[in-house]
Amino acid sequence: NTVLGGITSLDYRQPDFLQVLAQTWRELSLPTQITIASVADKALLTAVTALCNDLWPSAAVFMPQSSACAFGVTSAYASPEKLGIDRWLALLAAHRHYAGSKCVVDCGTAITLDALAADGKHLGGLICPGLVMMKKSLAADTASLSLNTLKYRTDLANETNAAIANGVYLAALGLIDRVMQSFTGDYCLLLTGGDADIVAEAISMPFILDKELVLKGLAIYGAGALAL
Repeated sequence: NTVLGGITSLDYRQPDFLQVLAQTWRELSLPTQITIASVADKALLTAVTALCNDLWPSAAVFMPQSSACAFGVTSAYASPEKLGIDRWLALLAAHRHYAGSKCVVDCGTAITLDALAADGKHLGGLICPGLVMMKKSLAADTASLSLNTLKYRTDLANETNAAIANGVYLAALGLIDRVMQSFTGDYCLLLTGGDADIVAEAISMPFILDKELVLKGLAIYGAGALAL
């Protein structure tokens, strides 16, 4: 069994991210292995890896890769290494921790949906912009609009910023609903990602919310590497 300890999250977009990360890591006991998965730009990954080597030069740094088959999950991709590592790790954790067929929806910068049969066979997936990315795309093309922090709602709006927020919200909800309706058989909806709790507020069907799904998949990979 894989057991997660305490989880601390930091926003890599904050200006002093590396300094705060270094301070946080200095408070940890000496690790023997560090497992890193990243879909951010290579410069950030290089900086984080360098920090690992600086703080803990004796620790082995392991970077999981998406593959055709691992830990009971078989990828649907013809080129499995091209499946985003965050999606792959979420699938591994979904298969390990939840029984039956699942639709894994990761609500982050992008919204990704992946279908996973009960036997671990990945059936494929979809990707669309996340809530914030959809809002940014509209603000970028319309000079008079700016990003806002309005609460997402599912009703009609009477001003533009609210119309944008509600529109992108319903777009995401509609995508999830349409995909879930397309399945034959009993599929569990499994929500994860930074905006999962926002999306969950308006989901009209049963679901499981597990915002640590990708980290659980990373822990599975890390434990597997230690066993080698």
